[in-house]
Amino acid sequence: MAGKLVTFVLFLFVATAAAMTLPEKRQSTLAGQGTFFNSNAVGACGVFESDSDHIVAVSSQLRQLFGGNAVCGRRITASSGGRSTTVTVTDVCPGCGFLDLDFSPAAFQDLAPLAVGRININWAFV
Repeated sequence: MAGKLVTFVLFLFVATAAAMTLPEKRQSTLAGQGTFFNSNAVGACGVFESDSDHIVAVSSQLRQLFGGNAVCGRRITASSGGRSTTVTVTDVCPGCGFLDLDFSPAAFQDLAPLAVGRININWAFV
């Protein structure tokens, strides 16, 4: 009888501990439009940008939300149509909507052909 009681108490302890574990931290997935830009110049973050780099420009509004250059260097994974790419924030896109991203040609081509021009994207900071 005592063995069954100990087993039951241990079961309750383990069940309670499992119920109290904290949920995993999950990054919010955002949705917007994706476009591309040609640069081969220094971007708003002070980094030289090449069309062959996997880089991205965020909207002016999103940049302000981060307090300016605090968003610079952040990594983003974006997806569209079952394809994905991971890019680094190096620039600002004044004409973009709040959650839109403007990719380098190399990064955009990971998601769609350049001829498409504009795509629906889902993305998150990583």
